[in-house]
Parts: sequence; structure tokens; C-alpha cells
Amino acid sequence: MKDNGKMLLEGKDIFLTGATGGIGKPLVEILKERGANVRSYDRASEGDLMERIDTTCKALLENTPDILINLAGINDFGHAEDQDYDALLTLNLLVPMRLCQAVLPAMRARNHGQIVNIGSMVGLIPLPHMTGYVAAKSGLKGYSDALRRELCNTAITVTHIAPRAVNTGMNSGKIGMLNRKTKATEDRPRDVALRIASAIELDASDFRLGWPERLFATLNALVPAMIDKGLRKNTQIGEEILATDKANAKPALIINGTGSESAAQRNIA
Repeated sequence: MKDNGKMLLEGKDIFLTGATGGIGKPLVEILKERGANVRSYDRASEGDLMERIDTTCKALLENTPDILINLAGINDFGHAEDQDYDALLTLNLLVPMRLCQAVLPAMRARNHGQIVNIGSMVGLIPLPHMTGYVAAKSGLKGYSDALRRELCNTAITVTHIAPRAVNTGMNSGKIGMLNRKTKATEDRPRDVALRIASAIELDASDFRLGWPERLFATLNALVPAMIDKGLRKNTQIGEEILATDKANAKPALIINGTGSESAAQRNIA
């Protein structure tokens, strides 16, 4: 049901991951304000979504929402050889794909529904020192496009939304320092949440937030060598940040001969 081109959220059943993150909290509030019934995955009470993916998929298969929003994610900033690719690709890419698989049978049976995948402009403008996150978000964009085309003869829609940097805890630490040193714009979480809600109502297929980031994404697709050259300064600044971080790092806590990673080393939403 639509009103002046916008889908009404009144009475819609929505399932959301990442509800406790910087964008997730205001987004839940906004969706509820617009009349939606919001269910969310609560990491605090239900545990790690990556470890609970089978149980979560079973629950969605049995009780499928009108709208699925894949927002949960983690990022990391470091040299490629130091990143936890398993975790980055699992939560940012494989988990959303599995959740989509879980809701599709019921959505196909009733021939309606909406899948919303929250990507990142970094997936369209690949940045140095974020290789795992870039790979996952680029993959999510490709998956969303492919799934939307697969469903073109149904009333099921797929919305991919790519925010630029957002001023949240996920963009603190080394990434926050990079954003400050490169003068990257960080949007306010509620502003981004409002744009996401509007994109859902508009049933947008590919929604990108931020200028000049939208221009750079187009240039990266058309003339990537130009963006390679433009990002050399980012690479240099990133190397300086990592060198300083390494110099100031405390020795890892050793437990039974295994280095224990500090929670501050990975940003989780």
C-alpha cells in the first residue's frame, strides 16, 4: 500500500539486526513512530548473531516479517594481513545473505515483502586499510543487485542503502582519527536513520548518502585509476596512524599461550 508514492509503514512487521548500534537505536524509534511493529535481534540478551545464525534463521522462517533490515556489522582498520577476515565477511555479508534466505520462502508464497541491506559507501569507494570491510560491503551490494533482479517478476523488493561515514562508536578509534585527518564528513546517526526510513518508504532500489561521495563512487566505477591517485594521501595518513598505534600498543594479554584480542581492536554495531 502506498500514499503519494511512499509505502506506509503503519502496521508493517519489521525485523532488524544491529538495533542497539549508533544508527540502529534512532532507526527503531523512527520506525515505531511511523507505526511499524519492530522486532530486533538483541545481541546483549541473545548472544553473538554469527553464532546464533541457525536459530535466528529458523525463527524468521517460521515468523517472517514484512520487512527485513540487515544493519548489524563490524569494521576494522589495519593492514590486510592483520585483519580477521572470517569475522568481517561473516557478519557483514554471510549473515545478511542467510537471513535473506530465511525470509524469502514466505515472501515468495505471499508475493510481497521488502529486504533492506545496509551497505556502505566504502563498498563503492574501496579505501586502503579496510580490505575486509570493503570486500564484505562490496559483496553485499552485488548480492542485493542480483537478488533484486532475480525477484523482478514478483512484488518482493530489495533496497540497498549506502551511508557514508557516521558519527558512531563504530567509527571511533583509528577510523575516527583517519576521518578527522582526512576531513571526511561524519553524518549524525539520527539524520542517517531518517534517510534510511525514507528510503524504505520510497521503496528505493539503490540509495546512496553523501556528496561528493556519490560522485567519487561513480568515478571509481568509470576511472578507478583516478581514485587510486586521489587516495594515496589516505594511504599515507593510514600508515602513520597504524605506526603510532603500534608504537603505543600494550603487549597482548597471554592466556594459555594465546594472545587475547582487546575488544577495542574491533568495532561492533
